[in-house]
Formats: sequence, structure tokens, C-alpha cells
Amino acid sequence: MSISTRVHAAIEASRAAADLRIGEDPGRLGLSGSLTRAALDAWQVVSDAAPDWLSFSCIDPADDSIQPRDAIEGERVRITVTFASRANAPHLFTLEGWRSLLLDDTRVSSSTAVRLAFDDNHFRTRAFDVAPWKGAFAAGPDTPSPRDGSPRRQVRSQSSTLMPPSRIEPWVVDGDHGRGPAWRAWVAVSATMIARSLPNELYTEGGKERVSLAGQPPRRLEFGEFDTDDVPFVALQQAAIWVYLEGADVEVRHTFLSAELAREWPVDRSLADGLKGKLESSLDSARLLYKAHLRAGSKDTLKSLADLRKALADDIQKLVQQARDLSSAVWRDVAVAIGVMAVRFGLDAAKTVPSSFAFSTIYLLVAVYFIASFWLTTSINRRFLASLEQSRAAWRTKLYAFLDNHDYRELAETPLSEAIEGYRLTERRTRRVVVTVALLLVLATLVEAGVLDLMSVIGWTSTHVIRFWNIASTFIWSPYVP
Repeated sequence: MSISTRVHAAIEASRAAADLRIGEDPGRLGLSGSLTRAALDAWQVVSDAAPDWLSFSCIDPADDSIQPRDAIEGERVRITVTFASRANAPHLFTLEGWRSLLLDDTRVSSSTAVRLAFDDNHFRTRAFDVAPWKGAFAAGPDTPSPRDGSPRRQVRSQSSTLMPPSRIEPWVVDGDHGRGPAWRAWVAVSATMIARSLPNELYTEGGKERVSLAGQPPRRLEFGEFDTDDVPFVALQQAAIWVYLEGADVEVRHTFLSAELAREWPVDRSLADGLKGKLESSLDSARLLYKAHLRAGSKDTLKSLADLRKALADDIQKLVQQARDLSSAVWRDVAVAIGVMAVRFGLDAAKTVPSSFAFSTIYLLVAVYFIASFWLTTSINRRFLASLEQSRAAWRTKLYAFLDNHDYRELAETPLSEAIEGYRLTERRTRRVVVTVALLLVLATLVEAGVLDLMSVIGWTSTHVIRFWNIASTFIWSPYVP
């Protein structure tokens, strides 16, 4: 027989005392009363068999520590049993300790495994496993991270003594229904905790617990108490699962359900009493409303995607037009340079003696115009690209946050990035043309001014063109950095 079984047997033997008082927290059992000899003998068995991890003490009316066998039958004694209990795996000897644990939100929310010495039945909730305490301690898994949809985020509480649970998982059964006293105690507390999670507000007024339902019309009701033999367990479980555990839209589902509960609420019925006949139909109506909400949301999503596609097409078209305009402007300026050179060669053919200073000035002005025109056009386009990048970042976080990263990248980032790269490729190619023509115009300026001899330039060019091109290509072929 395990020590937990012996302690439980001693507790049951002590219940014959009329003045028995039991208090238990995980890791500490306190019992006092005028015990019978049978009960004292049972506690002596516990004292004799106590393992190293369990501490036992018996105190007589004179506050002396004694052995249970030495206590006088009928005299009041205090018995204390202590052991090191893990926060996430409480081990309990009594039904009183189990009820106390269930009413302690902090402890029940952190529990992942519960072991009970007074019940041989087993059941499981979404938060912890309840099983008989046989043998040594059972270690529970780590407490999972809390969900965003805590009932305390949805239900306002105006009283520290009337609050919804911090987690809904401890009050939702997982699997088959249980049996035995532990199960019945859990069902009673679970019904209360789920009922506290359904209204919009909890408060006390005149010493009474009350709730508020925000609907048409709004309702202010007494909270009431559930009949232990007639708890709407299945409906409460379904409501808790649908509102808090089935998805991310907890606030929307909670609002729909509370509004449906408020509509046509039975007259002069408390929340606990009215839920028995109202909750199931209200839950069905709330589900239909939520489906309609999803369909409306789908329409809004499709409209947002259509707007995204239109804005994306407009931006891509603008980028394509900018690339065309840049290319056209460069070739127009090239035509101007070619026209100036054609006039110069035409004068040579007509044997007319032109002013070398005048043509050198014209060549230089054309080169300056050529470079300035290209710089002005590309500067305007770069500012447009910068504003486009900023607006694209705003799209992601404010307009299209409903898209995940992969979908947004496929729908928006990839097509726009390809269009931007196409423009940059056009700019790089036109820049090569601008640099080449500008160098030729500067060279022509020097020849016309008499600084360089034309024949010498031709000879120098023929011998150094490869070296000159390698040096110039460092700039010409450099990738564009916005």
C-alpha cells in the first residue's frame, strides 16, 4: 500500500469526528479534530510508513508533538502532512484540497498534471491530466504559453472576487467524460468558470454577483448558481470551444454569442438559470452570424486584392513608361549631337572656313546639355522609385496585413521588383550611350580648340583604345545603386 493510500485511509477514518476541520493546499495537508482511536491508529500507520520526502506531525492540546498512538481518544489534535509539491503537478489527498485547487486560478492555470489520492478515476482537460495518485510523484510537462484569446481579455471585471478565468483550457474536457467525485467537483466549477467567460462584464451590486450582456437590448442579470444535478455541461463546453479555442477571431465570436444571449433573454432569469434553455440556440445563431461575417470578410478581401492588382498594374505601367521616356530622351539628344557633327562635316565639304572657337563652344555646350538632360531625367525617376518603395512598405503593414509573406511576395513584390529591375537595366544601357557620346563631344571640343591634332588623336586612339575602354568600363558597367 502506497503512502498516499494510507493518508487517504486515515483521512476517511477521521471523518467520524464531529468537529473535524480539513484544509489542503498542494504540498500541505492540515487536519484537526477529536479523533477516534481507529483514526489515531490509522495516522500512526502513516507516521510509521512515512518516506523521506514526506513530513508528518501530530500536536496535542498542549501544543506538544506526540505520536498518534499516544493521543487520548476524543481529545482534539492537529495533524500536518507536508511534502515538496511541484507547481505544475499538484498532488492532493482530499476532495477539499481538489476543490480549493480548482478555485485558485493561478495554480489551476499552471497545472499540467494532477494526481488525486481519493479518486481512482481518470479524465483529462485541455490543460491537465487528472489521474489516481499511486506511488511516487508524477512530473507534469511544462505549462504552454498562454493563448491570445484569454477570457480576461474579452470580459471586463469590476470586482476582484468575480473574475473570469485567465485560461479556458482547464475548463474544457478533452476526450471521454470522467466519473467519480473529482469529476463532479470539476464539472461544477467548470460550469461557473465558462459562464463567467460568456458575458461582456462582471460586477457586484448590493452584495450580489451580476453580469452584463451587450446586445439589443442590453441585459443586466444576476449571475446565479447552477443546479449541480442539472448543469448544461455539453452546451457550455461547445460554447467555450467555439469562442475561445477554434480560431483567432475570439473577440468577434464572443461578441456574436453575447449579443445572441441578450436577444430575447427569459424574463427574471439569472445567467446560470437561463443558460440551460438559451445557450444552445444562441450558440447556433452566433455560428450562423459568424459564417455571414466570414463571407462578408471574403468579399472585402477580394476587393482588397483587386485594388492591390490595379495599383500594382499602374505602378508597373509607370515604370515601363519611364524606361521608354528615358530611352527616347537619350536618343533624341544623340540625334542633336549627330546633327551638330553633320553640320561641321558639311562645312568641310563645302570648303567653307568655319570658326574653330565657335564649334568648340557648340560641342562643349551640347555635351553639357547632354549630361544635364540625362541627370535631370534619372534624378526624377529615382525619386519616384524611392517613394514607390516607401508606399510598398506601407501597403504591407496597413492594407495587406491579411496576406502572409509568401503570398504577398508572389502577388506584389516579385512583379514590381521585376519592373524596377527592367527600368534600371534601361538606365544602365542609356548611361553607357551618354558617357560615350559625351566623351566624343569633349574630344571634338579639344580638337576644334587646337589643343589636340586630329591626326594625332586618331593615331593615339588606335593604339590605346583597348586600355582606354577598360578604364572607362569600370564606371560605365558599374551596377546602378539607388
